[in-house]
Amino acid sequence: MKEGDEIVISIMEHHSNILPWQMVCRKTGAKLVYLECLADGTITDEELEAKITDRAAIVSIGHVSNVMGVTNPVKKIGELAHAHGAVFVVDGAQSVPHMPVNVQEIGADFYAFSGHKLCGPMGIGALYGRGELLEEMPPFLSGGEMIEYVTRYDATYAEVPEKFEAGTVNATGAVGMAAAIEYIKNVGFDTIMRTEEELTTRLIEGLRQIPEVTVYGQEDPKKHCGIVTFNIEGCHPHDVSSVLDTEHIAIRAGHHCAQPLMQYMGVGATARASLYFYNTEEEIDRFVDAVSKVRGWLGYGA
Repeated sequence: MKEGDEIVISIMEHHSNILPWQMVCRKTGAKLVYLECLADGTITDEELEAKITDRAAIVSIGHVSNVMGVTNPVKKIGELAHAHGAVFVVDGAQSVPHMPVNVQEIGADFYAFSGHKLCGPMGIGALYGRGELLEEMPPFLSGGEMIEYVTRYDATYAEVPEKFEAGTVNATGAVGMAAAIEYIKNVGFDTIMRTEEELTTRLIEGLRQIPEVTVYGQEDPKKHCGIVTFNIEGCHPHDVSSVLDTEHIAIRAGHHCAQPLMQYMGVGATARASLYFYNTEEEIDRFVDAVSKVRGWLGYGA
């Protein structure tokens, strides 16, 4: 990386796919370029072609937005990145638990995901990297396990992937994540995707019957990947979350580690329901009913 290079990311990125690139830009003089999206989270072909140019050294994109639920056209973005000589990085934390992923079909040079999104333990994740790139890269951490031979003043590094795994391996986390992956595979992505689509459709259609509720993201419920982000007119999302908590309903409220997107949307925070294959239609109906009463519980119309 050098001055004049560009790192292209989207405005929808989680902070974990923003902060590292900000650090790289400060260190190298490179420039951070944002792909803007439409109100529903769509990134247009025109935007992609305008922002991904020969100046792009890295293009890094979330496979699925953790706020909008939109699935980005990663294969198309990867092809465009490679056509301009850029390295293509994909954040798969929000996609791997919900859909089958083939990193070679996508054309990802690097693909990252986390264990806890997969029903696994916290503090563990995985990074896929294209073999030839990993061979070229020097290790960024040093310590035990990542060396082959050490002399007084020099060392030779172990082969990939050990070259990048300095120190004591998180063995328990790795075993736990492997078990979670096997569990997800046994449930089956056909079941997961079908259940999510049915429940998300039921939830969004229910919320749309409440005049004071705004649902963010795609118009088609099937394009939310189990994520339903919303606001209730006049109610702060933290209040919404607290009220629903008293009904034993757990949601996420706040900026969802995506503050640039919140600023872009013109909101300070939102509420988010995250659905998965273990949720039921009864839970969805109870959720919609509770949301319809939040404004009353907070004193509106009393």
